[in-house]
Amino acid sequence: MVDGVDTREKDISDLSRKVGLVFQNPEHMFFSETVWDEVIFGPKALGRNDFEELGEKAIRLTGLVDMKEYPPWSLSGGEMKRLSVACILSMETDYIALDEPTVGQDAVSRKELIDILRSLKEMGRGIIVVSHDLEWISDLRPDRVIVIRDGYIFADGGPDILADTVTLARAGLVPPISSIIGRAIGVKGLGIDEILKEVLG
Repeated sequence: MVDGVDTREKDISDLSRKVGLVFQNPEHMFFSETVWDEVIFGPKALGRNDFEELGEKAIRLTGLVDMKEYPPWSLSGGEMKRLSVACILSMETDYIALDEPTVGQDAVSRKELIDILRSLKEMGRGIIVVSHDLEWISDLRPDRVIVIRDGYIFADGGPDILADTVTLARAGLVPPISSIIGRAIGVKGLGIDEILKEVLG
């Protein structure tokens, strides 16, 4: 379901205007000769006359302005991930879905991705993340958390689920270290930055 509409009753082309998917392996998305051509491909294919404006905005938001003429395959893993996000941003979908976005990413790239997604959230974009990396998810500070076990919804609620070690263990998931530390010292914040903020005042 997307905004109350059964996706089985919609064409992929219609859904792609509503939801953009960022692949786990970003290089599987690329086929253009330059970063710029890659970013503007989507809106051009949709017939948007403002594709250049959309491309510029997406490249600025993802910090790729200086790499517009680079071949996508020359980028680092973190830069490729940001490019894959930029490709979806340029299409102005209401929702952005990311599949295991932290796979193969170093600490710097993981933080950059969080900053980008938080900015998009503030701009009103819907962010959907599928991930086993609960530490990163807790730092992202989600509004809603759904835990899947054996293909079914096992738990559905607020970010407090990430601190529920019993529920997570039953689902075969390892709780975020920040949640374990927070519980041990009596702090309810999610993510290391929030816990430090509470502890340090």
